Amino acid sequence: MKNLKYIVLSLVIGLSTSACSNFLELERDNNRTEDEIWSHPVTAEGVLLSGYQGLPNFYTTYGNDILDCATDNGTTRQINSSVRRMAAGGWNPSSNPIGDWSGSYEIIRNLNDFLTKGFDVDYFIADSLRNENYKIRLKGEAHFLRAYYHFNILRRHGGLAENGQVLGIPIITNEVSINETLPRNTYEEVVAQILADTDVAIELLPLEYTGDNVDFGESNVGRASKMAAQALRSVVTLYAASPAFDDKNDDITTDEAWGRAAYESQKLIDIMGGLPSWSNDIYFDDRVGEPIMRRYANNNDIEKKNFPPSLNGQGFTNPSQDLVDAFPMANGFPIDHPDSGYDPENPYEGRETRFYATVIHNGMNYKEGTINTYVGGEDHTDVNEYATRTGYYLKKFVNPNVSITPGTITTGRHYTALFRKVEAYLNYAEAANELVGPNTVPPFGRLTAKEAIQVIRSRAQIDSDAYLNTITGRDGFREFIHNERRIELAFENHRFYDVRRWNYDLNELNSPVNGIEINVNQDSQTTSYQKVHVEDRNYQDYMIYGPIPYREVLKGDAIIQNKGW
Repeated sequence: MKNLKYIVLSLVIGLSTSACSNFLELERDNNRTEDEIWSHPVTAEGVLLSGYQGLPNFYTTYGNDILDCATDNGTTRQINSSVRRMAAGGWNPSSNPIGDWSGSYEIIRNLNDFLTKGFDVDYFIADSLRNENYKIRLKGEAHFLRAYYHFNILRRHGGLAENGQVLGIPIITNEVSINETLPRNTYEEVVAQILADTDVAIELLPLEYTGDNVDFGESNVGRASKMAAQALRSVVTLYAASPAFDDKNDDITTDEAWGRAAYESQKLIDIMGGLPSWSNDIYFDDRVGEPIMRRYANNNDIEKKNFPPSLNGQGFTNPSQDLVDAFPMANGFPIDHPDSGYDPENPYEGRETRFYATVIHNGMNYKEGTINTYVGGEDHTDVNEYATRTGYYLKKFVNPNVSITPGTITTGRHYTALFRKVEAYLNYAEAANELVGPNTVPPFGRLTAKEAIQVIRSRAQIDSDAYLNTITGRDGFREFIHNERRIELAFENHRFYDVRRWNYDLNELNSPVNGIEINVNQDSQTTSYQKVHVEDRNYQDYMIYGPIPYREVLKGDAIIQNKGW
């Protein structure tokens, strides 16, 4: 009997206000026979639910850190962090913090088992119609999850191989022994398989889970949906069109690849019905409606790790001065533009909404107190060992309603978005600009790249297009889009992959992390700001792509390693 690795699964599925305590709990173990597994609806569905078990519970899934801490967006205060070691040059096929080869393939094998055997089970014996509808939904979920995990491996391990081809990963859509090694498919072949799986998911799944229906209502929020499948298509086709993965040997041309990405993102925009209004509570309040697919937790773990020490936190994630400088002013102008109104002696005044929602800075009023990161302040390294290394703390994701003060310890809601609605507009803007420039509506589209960005900035309460109107040409708008993506998706684990798929050169990959030193003169009551160097990056040029695990290459000639590794 094939050894199926089934463990106790406790998976939050219902995330609505009325159903936030919904759990699906099932017990699976290696002692069950195949017949026992597939003869009971609970254990049979548990094979599918292993796919949900493997989804990220939070953004700190890379060695207990956020992956932005390996980029110019920030760093971690954890000295022994695997992400920090990787950014310092300690990245190799045997030590890879972003690797997820074995775990994702194990889940794909489980999903293939389910797609083969999971529909011979009667989930509702007494209700044949509900039984058939339930199977339809489960089939759609399984195809979505298989697509998701193929992409999960693809973006971590796909790349330019030693044979000069842009290769993807082995596609596994049937029963394959865990000891069998398959060759890598081309990158485009993997994309085609993902699109085929999401085609099935889109056909079978509901757009969203709303209402009171036990199988298709709010109690199932968190499961795969039609909208989530379309969001995955938007992301996958964007990656496939990007410079690092644009293989000139493929049948699809560069323009066709960008056109496909624009088309899939436009379809996502259409079914979303626009962006919800701006809210600082995207990650705490289920009524906001920004996440397309999400995970839920009620705890205080992120607060323990990221509150400033004055609030009893450990300040793990430290945003960089470079990220702070990337946020424009409230009038939309970058801080180095003469029309911005930026005052270097008051650098945190007049900035745009997303800045204040992302970063805790010196002097910010937070949780009924003031955060002091100036030299000698309560949240500076001179005073506390848990203080930030850059002069900034993470505000995004950190629930201000949580307390970790002894005697008043509380927990709070946290939502982790697998996809956000704003990504549809970012993806569309990038693809449309690359295809036809910023001011032309691409084929199959209904917006220009500029109009898509206007939607995002308007939602962020930037009410002037004065700066946006100064940007002309594809190259200038490309740089602008890259920055919008950087600040909108900061600390959501996009930046690391974005700068690689954009094929940034080595100097940009190795942009150092800078911080701020703030000195307050108590006599004159003046404050000075000095940018300081915090940490270097030490990537090599071949590290545009992640490595294939060393153990896989050792199995034989079937697996070709990425170039340079």
